[in-house]
Amino acid sequence: MSTRRDHARRLVDAIEPAQRAAIAKHPITGIESLGYTVVAEPALTSRRGAGGLCDGLSFAEHNTVMYSPTPGSRKENFTLLHEVGHILVERDDDALNWLADRDDPDSEVERLCEEVAANLVIPESLLDDVVGTGPITGEDLKALVARSAASGPACAIALSNRLSSGAVVIIDRAAGRVVHSALRGDNLTVYPWSNTNVPVNHPLLALQPGDTATRKTFWTDEWKRRQEYYVSAIATEKRLYAVFSTSDLWGVEVFHGGPLPPAKSEAPRLGLRCHCGYVGRAFGWPCATCKRQYCPRCGECDCPRRDRAQGICTKCFLQAPDLENGVCGECR
Repeated sequence: MSTRRDHARRLVDAIEPAQRAAIAKHPITGIESLGYTVVAEPALTSRRGAGGLCDGLSFAEHNTVMYSPTPGSRKENFTLLHEVGHILVERDDDALNWLADRDDPDSEVERLCEEVAANLVIPESLLDDVVGTGPITGEDLKALVARSAASGPACAIALSNRLSSGAVVIIDRAAGRVVHSALRGDNLTVYPWSNTNVPVNHPLLALQPGDTATRKTFWTDEWKRRQEYYVSAIATEKRLYAVFSTSDLWGVEVFHGGPLPPAKSEAPRLGLRCHCGYVGRAFGWPCATCKRQYCPRCGECDCPRRDRAQGICTKCFLQAPDLENGVCGECR
């Protein structure tokens, strides 16, 4: 089954490598090389209702994208590429069919377009260079923001492609608030999300500029639900860059769970001579009735042998060893 990541990569891979390189280096010039018209509109302040990141609009029928300029910020690069993503998705039947099967297609199309934008502005080669052999860390996110032409959210989304389950998160240290969070995986119930506050007394809030942390921690939501995470984080003067993972990617814990080793048993190990012919040692607790250990060959204690030697009294219908004419001693 195709995933959001699969569709994003397929849509991006359909663009010529030279054009992808041009987009990553200078997004506006690169987008225009695709035959699109780019329009800066300062009065454009609308935001997509499903929570999309971008102050922009796209018109597939006219090959046109519009954006609200943000001078001195790399946000407009992501805005433009997000709108390009909408055009690419709108023209792709496979992506549209996949979206139609989602529980919340409006939100899902925004996340798909975000991923398309991140893949365009941050080439895989740059990710490979920053992350190396992995696993990804909060320091990787900080480095990616510094080295690419992408905004922080775009870097978080791109880096989350290297995460199996968790979130790549940017936090405003002063406000104690999540600036952006790129989720990955389907087993998340409580997670950091954009424009939500960091839980009170969360250990990440204690980090000072330059501090790093790799530890087991948690996240809680407004309904007091809680989920455990492992986290790798680094603090700067203004930001916290963090990777939350549901699995211990960084070897935080020496013991990772699983079945505990069996406790040493105190059951006796004694010699046994059984009616089946076995002579040797038997290990284990004896039968509570006959007080004899179970034979390792036939599996029996003395109770079955005793029962076989008894008959059923014709008067009381109980088993007894001393029958005479079918009647036990108690009934005679």
